[in-house]
This record gives sequence, structure tokens and C-alpha cells, in this order.
Amino acid sequence: MRRRTFLTGAAATTTAVAGTGIASAGGDGNDELDAPTDYPGVSTRDHFEINWYGAVERVEGTYSYDSRGDWETYDDGDELMLFVHGWRTEDDDDGDIDGAYTAEEALVEQGYDPTGAVYTWDADKGGGVDDGWYEAQEIAAENGPKLANFLLDWQAEDGRPVRVVAHSLGAQVVCEAAKNLSAWGHSDVVESLVLVGGAADNEALAVDGEYGPGLADAAETVLNCYKTDDSVLEWAYSLGELNAAVGETGVDGTPPANMTEVDVTDVVPDHYSYPELKADGGCMDVVVEHW
Repeated sequence: MRRRTFLTGAAATTTAVAGTGIASAGGDGNDELDAPTDYPGVSTRDHFEINWYGAVERVEGTYSYDSRGDWETYDDGDELMLFVHGWRTEDDDDGDIDGAYTAEEALVEQGYDPTGAVYTWDADKGGGVDDGWYEAQEIAAENGPKLANFLLDWQAEDGRPVRVVAHSLGAQVVCEAAKNLSAWGHSDVVESLVLVGGAADNEALAVDGEYGPGLADAAETVLNCYKTDDSVLEWAYSLGELNAAVGETGVDGTPPANMTEVDVTDVVPDHYSYPELKADGGCMDVVVEHW
């Protein structure tokens, strides 16, 4: 099934934090393009709330998601590129769709012209001395079954190949989705899964880690682009987690057999530039090369 059937089913800043010094891994948007206001996507915005004592509460179903934007107008590619943004990325200022649209245009620049869409989630909920970092990680984990469910629906109702690109904390959303797909007995659901500047534990993606087996099952190929001097991950992730991120060091251990790792230290100038146009320091040429 193609567009119309799927669409019917789909409808059913760098911010320093006082005290911890954790910085936003969401993106400052300085070199992002302005997306059309009706840019298509999948949304789980407002599926979560922070209650009066600061705990995360899910207020929508475990597997539910919403369709957003105008799929009819923009859905003209032979494949879907779904962009999953990072921490503190907001919907109100279009940071989520601008990031996805920029990634899409950076891919077009490299000769790959997909249907681009955003997976937008409650990455900006929470507060306190850590600016909502731990709440965001919990929400990212709870988005795993939601994203996994969308990918299965797309596979069943549309069938075109899907390539998922996850930036920063979006890596945890995607890894949790892969873990769910594997647990549900589904393999090779996505054509490729790409992590750029991934804010996920570098040991967890190893074959004997929490996410390694799921990544091996859920995707035909996995690409991890990392930057050894990514100052946001080096300072913020390491400080918050007392560990290293896969987007800074690569996998600590044996990567899954379907994973390729590329050191883009000399290509990407900073944490926010991975998905941007080549002139702005993006590495989408590296991504397309490994597709």
C-alpha cells in the first residue's frame, strides 16, 4: 500500500544548566534551513507530562503516535527518510521540523532525494538543575515502542524502504525502537539506521550491550558517525552520565556485524553540524556513501 492508505492509518540552543553544567544536545539551529510550516512528520508531542512532583507521566497510549503536516504535498520520494531530533528541540519555534528539513536538503545535495519527515517528541519537557535531562531520557525510552509501532505500520501499509537518521539524544529513541522491534520478533524493518553525534552509552551499542542485539535485528545496516572532540558530548554527556557517548568515542566493545563506524572528527566542526549542508560542516556525504 502507498501514500493514501498509510496516511489514513497514521491519523487513527545550546543551553547551559546551572549546577550541573549540562548543555543542550538538541541543536542551536544557526545553520538550519526554514522548513515549510506544513512539513510532514510523526508526532508524539504532548504524549507526556511532568507531574507536580517532577515525575514523567505518559498521558497517551504506549504505542500511539500522530500524523502531522501535509504528507500529500511532500510525499514524493521512493524512500522515507525519518529524522529524529535531540534534546531540548522545541516544536513551538519549529526547531524540530527545521532540523529534519535541513537534513533532507543536505541529503538532496548529495544526490539522494527521499520523502523527508520528522519524528518529533517531547524532548523539551522537565526542568530543574539538569534542565530536564533525566526526564528527557525517560521520555526517549518511552518513545521506543511508539516509533517501533510507526515503523511496522509503515512497513505494512506503505512498504517503501525507511532510513532513520537520529541526532544526539534521538539516538536513544531509535535504539529503544530497535530493541522493541527485536523483542517483538521483527527483523530488517528499516533499510538503514544512522546515528550522528549519538547521545547514548557507548557500551550499550556493543553486541553484548542493551541495544546491540536490537540494532543487529531491526536494521539492514547501521551507521554510527562520531566525533572524538565533540565538546557537547565530552562535557555534557560524560558529566551527566559519568560515562562516554557513542557519538564521541564510537562503540566500546564489539559493534553489531551490520554496523559501520566512521570517525568524522575532521569533517564535522561541532555537535550541531552533523545533519547540515556540506558548506556548514555536515556529514551527509558520508551517510550517503555508506547507503
